[in-house]
Amino acid sequence: MSKIEQALEKAVKMRETMHETVSETVVAGPSGAPESRAVFNGFEVGDAIVNKALIDKHLVCITDPFSSVSEQFKKLKARILNLMPKEDFRKTIMVTSSDIGEGKSVVAINLAVSMSNGLDYTVLLVDTDLRNPSIHRYFGIEPEYGLSDYMTGRVALNDVLIKTGIGKLVILPAGNVPDNSAELLSSEKMKMLVHELKQRYKDRYIIFDSTPLLVTADPLMLGMQMDGVVFVIQEGRTSQQAALQSMSLMKGWNVLGVVFNNVPEYLVKGDYQYYYRQNADKKEGNNHEESV
Repeated sequence: MSKIEQALEKAVKMRETMHETVSETVVAGPSGAPESRAVFNGFEVGDAIVNKALIDKHLVCITDPFSSVSEQFKKLKARILNLMPKEDFRKTIMVTSSDIGEGKSVVAINLAVSMSNGLDYTVLLVDTDLRNPSIHRYFGIEPEYGLSDYMTGRVALNDVLIKTGIGKLVILPAGNVPDNSAELLSSEKMKMLVHELKQRYKDRYIIFDSTPLLVTADPLMLGMQMDGVVFVIQEGRTSQQAALQSMSLMKGWNVLGVVFNNVPEYLVKGDYQYYYRQNADKKEGNNHEESV
């Protein structure tokens, strides 16, 4: 690990220590159960370190941080931060698409990871795709409880927040698949949860991975509560009709922009990747020489 990486890791740990409160302590099992530590595929809840060997390759901001694709997510992060309202309490972002299989979850996770590497804020990634949750699978973890379990009163919020050990990223997984996801997401309890998550820390962005707009009613319930929405379109898959229909459903929302996903490789230039890797290697080499 280079000196730069060591310094960043130290800064992250110091910042997490400064912000940590009892309410963020994660313990296993429902509230009222004996306090214990649960291990999920290589990390301990409450002091969690995700096993990077289990992370899906599509999470390029983790698996290939110097790639040109990873750089596009950094650009996306910068544009979103410029477009978001500047008030401390307006920091909720929903990521959605027209149909299934368009890559919204991959976009949501990579965006969250990219944002969590910033120095001035933390990120909470919430899986609100209660019908087909996937965020936990991309990270290679199998949590027992999640958002749906909190909404139905089975566990407290403290019991389902998972620290990843990646940047300043915390995950709220979807939990067990319920029969009434639309009702849960449109409930007064969900509105209160969104409000609580926004108010808990002024330096935190909350990213919600939603279900597709044309498949379920869930994002229509959630979108009205969001400060910003990112719409994902997959090249060669999303039809013009589906995109226009989805945009009509988002009328009145603060649509921050559209992510054009799965662009053919020949359209992605490799100059930046080569430049970035060359300079990263040089920096690591220099740091190694200085540490000898």
